[in-house]
Amino acid sequence: MKLKLYIIFCLFIFFSGLLALSSAEGSGANLIRVAIKTSSNLEIQVKEGVRIIDNTNNRSFATKVPIQLNIKISNPGISINSREFGSNVKIKPAENSLIKIDKKGYRGSIEILRDDKVGLLVINELDVEEYLKGVLNEEISAKWHPEAIKAQAVVARTYALYQKENRKDNPYHMEATTTDQVYGGARREDERTNKAAKDTQGIVLTYEGKLAKVFYHSISGGITEDVTDVWGGEGNNYLKSKKCDFDKDAPNYQWETEIDAVDLEMLLSRNGIKVDGILSIEPVSFTSSRRVSELQIRHKNGIEKISGVNFRKIIGYETIRSTLFRIKEGEGSFIFYGKGSGHGVGLCQWGAKGMAEKGYSYIDILKYYYPGIEIKRIK
Repeated sequence: MKLKLYIIFCLFIFFSGLLALSSAEGSGANLIRVAIKTSSNLEIQVKEGVRIIDNTNNRSFATKVPIQLNIKISNPGISINSREFGSNVKIKPAENSLIKIDKKGYRGSIEILRDDKVGLLVINELDVEEYLKGVLNEEISAKWHPEAIKAQAVVARTYALYQKENRKDNPYHMEATTTDQVYGGARREDERTNKAAKDTQGIVLTYEGKLAKVFYHSISGGITEDVTDVWGGEGNNYLKSKKCDFDKDAPNYQWETEIDAVDLEMLLSRNGIKVDGILSIEPVSFTSSRRVSELQIRHKNGIEKISGVNFRKIIGYETIRSTLFRIKEGEGSFIFYGKGSGHGVGLCQWGAKGMAEKGYSYIDILKYYYPGIEIKRIK
């Protein structure tokens, strides 16, 4: 009799834990999947219990006590605390509980995929509104004017939901880096940026009835860029070049950098552009915003041409801050000087800050940088 009561009690604890954990799953409609890291092993801490779901073998394990999970690659799947699982595992914490990975907290759940190329692919799945809390204070500053933060919240939400639809068949929708949007998890949350996300909850940008494909950058340098001049294609009417006089107080609005000719040769050669003894580098064509469209590199063995966008990518985004630059020769070097930071397309973050400080609302800011878009609230 005592044994039977003990078994019933254990089952009650187990299933009550599952019920508590399941409530944290949320609605799938606005769940975002963000690739946060790759690794051969990692440590995960959960304070209030966790459910581990083995999606490969269709089984699960749950505990209501704090636990540390030591996760490694095994053959052929994943090892968690020396227990073998398949190659796809989801970790779900109790409601409102954080999962800590390498001492960094994340909301939502964590999915771990074994990948032969990268090892363990770690994906954070969470509601888009929770995701925004970890983005806003990374992309801009929580100290900025509230209207600028609201504008960033709407653009970041629109970008995330657009990528969710566009990459719906991929293992994840976005990366947690500048490849998409910088995402730092719960540790980067701030009550000011959280308020901006809440005040604009569900608000997105649309064009012709669909989520708009939006872009943004740090500093325009006085004029934004036409999207077709960066990524080609037909472009969108709301992503045309536009004058911007609101970002002049930005740090590094103007910049200059000097690079030795031999370093340029090395970087170019590593990327398949063979140059030997650079004699000159000069722009030969420009975009409508006067950014460099194409460069001509004259060297001892001939001439090479490269797009401004590709040149910036090869030399480094932190070195050549934008394609709005010119060149002069130094002593065995080349001096690049210009304005702005980033690709220049769409909303200028420092311009949005400047507009907000002049009394413009976040709606005004969005309509200025994306003319012709509609601003709607979704469920």
